[in-house]
Amino acid sequence: MSDEKPIQDTGSAAPTIAWLRPIVIARPGEALPLLASMAWIFLALTAYYIIKPLRSAVLQDKIGVDNKWVALVATTVFVALLAFAYGKIVPRVARSRLVVSTFVVFILCLGAFALALPHGGVLTGYVFFVWVSTFNLMVISQFWSLAADVWTKEEGLRLFGFIGVAGVAGGIFGTLVVGSFAKRLRTEQMLALSAVVLFVCLLLALYILRFGSARGQGQSQAPPAAGMAPSIGGNSMMLVLGSPYLRLIAAMMLILNLVNTNNEWILDKMVSRSAMSHAAIKEFYAQFYLFQNVLTFGIQFFLTARIQRRLGAGVALFFEPVIGIVGGALFLVTPLLAVIRWHKIFENASDYSIQSNTKELLYLPVSKLEKYSAKNFNDTFVVRGGDALGAATIFAVTTYLLPALGVLSLKVMLGFDILLGVVWLALAAAIGRMHRGLTAARAGQNTIGMAPKSQLQHEL
Repeated sequence: MSDEKPIQDTGSAAPTIAWLRPIVIARPGEALPLLASMAWIFLALTAYYIIKPLRSAVLQDKIGVDNKWVALVATTVFVALLAFAYGKIVPRVARSRLVVSTFVVFILCLGAFALALPHGGVLTGYVFFVWVSTFNLMVISQFWSLAADVWTKEEGLRLFGFIGVAGVAGGIFGTLVVGSFAKRLRTEQMLALSAVVLFVCLLLALYILRFGSARGQGQSQAPPAAGMAPSIGGNSMMLVLGSPYLRLIAAMMLILNLVNTNNEWILDKMVSRSAMSHAAIKEFYAQFYLFQNVLTFGIQFFLTARIQRRLGAGVALFFEPVIGIVGGALFLVTPLLAVIRWHKIFENASDYSIQSNTKELLYLPVSKLEKYSAKNFNDTFVVRGGDALGAATIFAVTTYLLPALGVLSLKVMLGFDILLGVVWLALAAAIGRMHRGLTAARAGQNTIGMAPKSQLQHEL
């Protein structure tokens, strides 16, 4: 039986836009900003997926797959420092200046990499890897922050799910661009193309900012939880440590990111053993991300909401660990690049759709402070903590297991991930039970709050 309640139809008698009615409930005056928002997230994800395969190619050519743990640790440290600095800057800078400045920095960085990356060495490769790994967090987070600032809660319930589908479509389009031009465009040309796409995003962001200012509503002046901004430090950590429910969610996210990081490295290692050319590597990863994003789109559009409604959040959490266990077992039997490739495609697709969406549902029955502070801790420090543990695993495998066992060490690593998957299932079951109890305790207090928030704030 489902854990969630149906969404109440707020304002069902209000007029809607007829030509949009078959796909989304949009009110008069919302069409242009809705389409602009969709175009923004579509193009932002397009820009990211144009350069994401380049990060994988840089890992293969400049950094070396066995040194990926160094890049992951560097990314974790940089993201932590950036989150701290960004948290200090946000309250002191006007919204429009913050958005514009961020896009200008992104575009300038792409221009700098276009000049430096083709001729740079190992250090340039590390810097690029860290920057791309940070860029994807920032560009999506800033979009949804502004969206939550401009649109009301009622509008978000109606529109955000539809906007989120555009983001998945942008990922598909970006990988199609790379797949079509990977062998014809040089690295600097692909970076320049991404910069042009981001410039169009900036123009759309300016329109959304203007739309929000013209409305003159309270939500355009302050975040929805004014006075309860997430803290980077002990307060949010203590909220997590002091709640058995939040501790279980943190443990699940830690294992999730550890397993994903380990399996991604195994894929990278198998690619490095295939002796593909630089152009072939770019094309391989472009096709990999294309299949991943198409599958994510299909799951998100057709399955996620149905699974959540009919089976509930607890059961929905089982899908990714089960996929990980089955895919890992197949690789143990047949350790081929094609097997680990499709294993990661299905694992990532389930992560970016069912798992990611359901994770957002888990915070609906908790307090507002836990939503904004404890959730921020889990979404940043815990996630990067999983990456850091993955870096430690990769270091151990490359330093000790590879020299002794060779390719057999990849099977040992995947066997470890399968054991983690079993622990993950146990955590998911416990979280599901506690979620049902918390949901039942709050039943009838806020039916709108029981709506699947994942449909509104999904991020690839």
